[in-house]
Amino acid sequence: MSFINSLKFASQDERVRKFLFPKKIIKTWGNVLSPEKLLEEKTLQIGLSETSTTSLVNKENDKNAAILLDFGFELHGGVRILSSWAGCKGYPQVRLSFGESAMEAVSNIGNKNAGNDHATRDSVVTLPQLSDMEIGQTGFRFVYIELLSENARIDLKSVVAVFVYRDLEYKGTFECDDERINKIFNTAAYTCHLNMQNMLWDGIKRDRLVWIGDSHPEMLTIRTVFGQQKLLEDSLDFVREQTPLPGWMNGMPSYSMWWLIILWDWYMHNGDMSFLLKQKDYAVALMYQLCNSVNADGTDTVPSYFLDWPTNGTPDAPIGARSLLVIALEKAVNLAKIYDEDDLSLLCAEKAVVMKNKNTDDASFKAVKAFQVLAGIKDAKEMNSVLLEGGAKGLSTFLSFYILKAMAMGGSMADTLSVMKEYYGAMLDKGATTFWEDFNMDWLENTGNIDELLSSEQRDLHGDNGAFCYIGYRHSLCHGWSSGPVAFLAEEVLGIKIEEPGCKKIMIKPDLGELKWAKGTYPTPYGIISVCHKVLDDGSVQTSYDAPKEIEITVE
Repeated sequence: MSFINSLKFASQDERVRKFLFPKKIIKTWGNVLSPEKLLEEKTLQIGLSETSTTSLVNKENDKNAAILLDFGFELHGGVRILSSWAGCKGYPQVRLSFGESAMEAVSNIGNKNAGNDHATRDSVVTLPQLSDMEIGQTGFRFVYIELLSENARIDLKSVVAVFVYRDLEYKGTFECDDERINKIFNTAAYTCHLNMQNMLWDGIKRDRLVWIGDSHPEMLTIRTVFGQQKLLEDSLDFVREQTPLPGWMNGMPSYSMWWLIILWDWYMHNGDMSFLLKQKDYAVALMYQLCNSVNADGTDTVPSYFLDWPTNGTPDAPIGARSLLVIALEKAVNLAKIYDEDDLSLLCAEKAVVMKNKNTDDASFKAVKAFQVLAGIKDAKEMNSVLLEGGAKGLSTFLSFYILKAMAMGGSMADTLSVMKEYYGAMLDKGATTFWEDFNMDWLENTGNIDELLSSEQRDLHGDNGAFCYIGYRHSLCHGWSSGPVAFLAEEVLGIKIEEPGCKKIMIKPDLGELKWAKGTYPTPYGIISVCHKVLDDGSVQTSYDAPKEIEITVE
């Protein structure tokens, strides 16, 4: 047995690491010689006689030499720097700063809330000559390198991004005659993919944690694009083990509600009874805990209410959280039946009904109105005009799936797709290659793109906006919860609706709005479903599909 084979490793990284050359040089400062040579593709091995290098040179009284690189799109990882010869007293000191926007990359710690929370994005490092070093682990697109040493020179052969990600097949796809929608689907899927790291993270730059409520839209994207993934199940297990009852997951009762909802929705897709049974003891106890928080008259003793940040602390917060509790209890009815807990199933049903009857207050925020619709508290058609009022204003990246779904339930797919395009398209127009932790249409006024250095007359879309825990540059521009359009387009436009656990029964009920055609694929435990819808001259929709023989398909 070899020495390596005799070792007991803690774990193994399931991700891959690949290297990418920068696509563009946005700007240089001071004395930077031949900056364009960093764009050349070269062998990634340092040698004694490198002839194609970029030199950063600091002379007395000069401004520090610096360069800002653009790698073309958001990614997760760090940079690998191959430095050739250097000249200075001691070892060259370099400031290395990552940014999800160009302005973030060149901002100092503390400026507009720029920081190193959860993952270091701004640091001073030593770059010895004839070295090959990897630095950083964060979410970024831009890298700023500044030579700090006085009277110094450093020659750089290459600066490449170290792209760390899970090498997964995109089994679920969507395509239609509207390229804007196609780009939204693909960008949303990629956003979620980047957050599938050690476990299912919330954001690659900052919140590298398993926030279980935030995981529901991510779970919908995962099952739609990648199919069953152990990563999701490991994340559910992790948070369960971190939260002994009567505790609440991530410290919030609503996130324990989300855990139950994820458990059921995940089972509906994959039908994996072994995973579901593994959760039984905890799930049953949690269901009783939630039921015991609902009084006979529909009031409750839930200790805190959280649906999302914009509604937090407002009168809408309890309305939204109670609507979520209704949804969780209705999922729990089915879970309890699977667990042969008939009395519990009846109790969950009873508590859901009294919660619905009691909690009918009118809400102000679109997200809360949408959850009232999804919980069956408010009528979708009656709420439709209210949800559509103002177009994309009031939409939420975190809760976009639920708002769009409630809009579509009201019978206006064309308007719903228009709102989705307006909202997500605005981020794309500003240079986004992944979707953000939050976005408000009011932020757009007099702002430049995230891939530009801005003039003093322009507002900084990244640094001058945000709220709550994501003010300024702390705001994540790659948040997995923002991937809601993926599941929405698959379930509501392609119309793929799971009717029995494990996708054994699928109803195909498309709603194309004003699209002329739409097609796509959807992963199931038995293989890929392919569907194609085409609007005929008489306005009817012609549907064709191909599905594994194990799946019963009905078309409506």
